[in-house]
Amino acid sequence: MRLDESNNGSFQVISVTPRVDRDGVQRTDRENVNQWELETLHRPADGGSAQVIKVRVASASEPSIRPMAEVQFKEFEAFFWQMGDRAGVSLSAIQAVPVAGGSQPHTEAKGRGD
Repeated sequence: MRLDESNNGSFQVISVTPRVDRDGVQRTDRENVNQWELETLHRPADGGSAQVIKVRVASASEPSIRPMAEVQFKEFEAFFWQMGDRAGVSLSAIQAVPVAGGSQPHTEAKGRGD
């Protein structure tokens, strides 16, 4: 499900790590591009409580984003998943883009279009 990119509040990147499978091998997307997990501090637009949320981004190289830098996600999507008695929602985007006037300067993390 595509999410409204203009009304999601703010996201500050805490860390960037490779997304790995159970064997420690980095996962790739359908186009065989490495996947990365951006652990973010999300502050909802409605002023609700901040939460730590992981967002998956595909990029040929590790995204270079300074800690606590604010980003906006392009083509932001939520996917519902269910495996047996477990279920949840995963978030992904094709790109993490710096927010002008954000908390710190940082480098753009590009997705599949690198």
